Amino acid sequence: MLEFNATFLVAMFSFVVFILIMNAIFYNPILRIIRQREDYINSNYEDVKRFDASTKEFTDTRSAKLEQTQKECRHDIRQIVSQAHALANDKISAARENSKNIVKQKKEALISEGENLKNTVKDTVVSDLASKITSKLLGEDINIADFDREAVNRVMD
Repeated sequence: MLEFNATFLVAMFSFVVFILIMNAIFYNPILRIIRQREDYINSNYEDVKRFDASTKEFTDTRSAKLEQTQKECRHDIRQIVSQAHALANDKISAARENSKNIVKQKKEALISEGENLKNTVKDTVVSDLASKITSKLLGEDINIADFDREAVNRVMD
């Protein structure tokens, strides 16, 4: 059976005193250290969340700026390329016009020179031929200086 005597009460009293002493000396400092560590861990966790959010914001901002810069660069490159094409086309057109003018001038010079040669040939060949024909027909050398140039031009053209 169970007996309740003074020993039981002294054991219970010493147990309560032991618990109070252990609380003051051992449990309270350990609980304080545990709370401090939890607070430290929680503050670090909050810092990590904040840093993660700021990192994500920074990354998003950086990506947006990078994309914007790439768009601007592509636009600038397209604009520069189109300007270069326009400049090249202008230079090509100017060179073509210059070439056409040079060819036209050379053609005109050749035509003029051809006409001069043709007239010179007409004068010399026709007069030589007329002289030879008259010398063959008449038997004497006669120099023909005057002849109808219009009739010769009609025949030669």
